[in-house]
Amino acid sequence: MWRLTILLVRDAAVAAAAFTPRLLETFVPALLDAIGGDPRLRRLIANIRPPDLESAVAAMFPARFDGLLEMWFETQADAEAVSRLLAGSAACRAAARGLIDGGRGIAWLAEVFPIKAEIGVTRIKFMAGGEVAPGWTVDAAQRYWRDVHPVIAQTVPEVWGRLARYTQFHGCDAPGLAVGDWLARVRFVPLCAEMGFARARDFVLTYTGADYLRIVRPDEEKFSRPGEMLAFVSGEERDLLGRAA
Repeated sequence: MWRLTILLVRDAAVAAAAFTPRLLETFVPALLDAIGGDPRLRRLIANIRPPDLESAVAAMFPARFDGLLEMWFETQADAEAVSRLLAGSAACRAAARGLIDGGRGIAWLAEVFPIKAEIGVTRIKFMAGGEVAPGWTVDAAQRYWRDVHPVIAQTVPEVWGRLARYTQFHGCDAPGLAVGDWLARVRFVPLCAEMGFARARDFVLTYTGADYLRIVRPDEEKFSRPGEMLAFVSGEERDLLGRAA
């Protein structure tokens, strides 16, 4: 599977509390009208930031983005073709006007690699995207991340055990990708992961724990560039379109 990730930033005139309702009530219907009937779009998911995000979580990852849309496809070609339908939709552009600041949003395409299947309930989902460390090729970093890093993470039960899910998204060159600069800027993001947690407290404990900082984090810094990361914390995944694979 392939996923087009779109991190959204609200227009400066829109209050933070008003952004998600307007996104779901105006922009999403326009998007579904424009491309929802195309069977190449397998899923559409809106991620919603918790209104009462725990202060410790907010302090670790300050809000830079106001929303996250996921568009899922079976092939890269499908993703690129449907993205061009979105970019060319006058109705979507009109719905985004005055709501979304496309100059500050970011969109990218990646191949999906499930690492840990969902166990229990995910109430907090953390998405992190970043760059490859100096001295690594993208292919080498992605292979190490997929094949070696999860083995190391599993040696730390207080980290691995708290994960309700763990999925990697390996960014790819997508010359045919176009979502519309009024929505987001397309860029290449080689490394992206989503981690699920049953509680916000589990999220905080994981990323501040001594063994994470001693074992897991140093391994992450082998292949990924520290301090340069896209992040979004979601408290709800709203499945707006789902088709059987």
